[in-house]
Amino acid sequence: MREAVMRANRDRLRPILMTTVAFVAGMIPLLVSNGTGAATNKTISCVIIGGQTLALLLTLIATPVMYTIFDDMVNLRIVRWLAKFSPAQPE
Repeated sequence: MREAVMRANRDRLRPILMTTVAFVAGMIPLLVSNGTGAATNKTISCVIIGGQTLALLLTLIATPVMYTIFDDMVNLRIVRWLAKFSPAQPE
């Protein structure tokens, strides 16, 4: 499972980074703008940049970690459930 998670992250890294870089690069002009309505533009661009960066981290780090944790929990629960029905081992 670890190998599958690592391979999936490697395969998904490029499109996720391309999307994040495109969004952030598109928001930089709004972030550095001056003039009428600049405060609104800066606020919107900060929110979008922060949200996209957070989505990048969640997608590449948190999702695989939670997947492995939940998979381990399910496998452990199944093993414990099956152990209830197995005959006792002689000592």
